[in-house]
Amino acid sequence: MAYIIACLMASLSFLLNRLLLKYIGNVTVVSLSPVIEETAKTLLAYYLDADILLTHVTFGVLEGLYDWYGGRNGGKAALFSIVGHSLFGLLTVGGLYFTGSIWLSLCMGVAVHLTWNVTVIRLN
Repeated sequence: MAYIIACLMASLSFLLNRLLLKYIGNVTVVSLSPVIEETAKTLLAYYLDADILLTHVTFGVLEGLYDWYGGRNGGKAALFSIVGHSLFGLLTVGGLYFTGSIWLSLCMGVAVHLTWNVTVIRLN
């Protein structure tokens, strides 16, 4: 189930990000995109009782493949996608374990994803 969720959410993310970039601009990358991605994949996995970490890692691999073949800085961007989304998944699962709250865990994942995107953009 995690693989299906990751594929669906990667597709949705691709479409929404493209739309948001067109109408809102690059600020989307450090504002709406992380919120949408984390919320969609985490809550769907949680409520369908799928493996949250596997969903995040698979999503990262799919985004990494897209970065590798379609974006600039292909290899570097792909690595950042895989590592980043794996980290967000670990944090979300860890937060869920320690707090018992999917909402608090989701907020932690979103906050780190936003910080990650700002940091990666500034470094590049």
